[in-house]
Amino acid sequence: MKKDVLKIVVAVLLCCGGLSQAAPITIQISGNITSIAGYTAAIPSTIHAGVTFTGTYTYDSLASDSDSSVQRGVYQHNSPYGISISLGGYTFATAPNHVGKFVMIIKNNDTTNGVIDCYTVFSAYQNIPSIGFAPDSISWNLRDSTYDALSSDALPATAPVLTDWNYNVLSIGGVYGPDLYGLTIYGTVTQAILVPEPLTGLLMITGVLFLRRKQ
Repeated sequence: MKKDVLKIVVAVLLCCGGLSQAAPITIQISGNITSIAGYTAAIPSTIHAGVTFTGTYTYDSLASDSDSSVQRGVYQHNSPYGISISLGGYTFATAPNHVGKFVMIIKNNDTTNGVIDCYTVFSAYQNIPSIGFAPDSISWNLRDSTYDALSSDALPATAPVLTDWNYNVLSIGGVYGPDLYGLTIYGTVTQAILVPEPLTGLLMITGVLFLRRKQ
């Protein structure tokens, strides 16, 4: 049994190029809508303060940093990376086949406006239309005014620990209709979980098999 499991693990590692190869990071989030600003007449009755939302965002853990500052990392992504948020029976998401419109911004001890740590997920302009408008942006912003949440401007490989941040705002904003009325949906993320990649899941199963074998 042990030999069979080891053969499977070795085969998977060979196919994937080993554990050191970059893999997409997917974070699953959920939370509650807190308010809606602007042209609220455009909002369906199913979307209102208190409604829950769910979503995921995916980024490349080895994306290059386009900012030379040691306090700020800017990681621009092409498709298929992006974010998707579902609420009230509607979905807001980064458009497929976009070019460079999904960005992760990581700030460590940034002094631009006071001293803060900042974790930003940002999907700009190329987003899928929903409820009659195409959002200019879908973003999630975390800030820590104690600047203890982060130790560098590198992309984290795990989900943010929400209790480390004292500012937590999800927003979906854009313009509605031919008259371009402004519209923004605000929310708070209450849970963020790393979604295991297939290889990670296989290794977890392998560990369970070994434990059972030992017992």
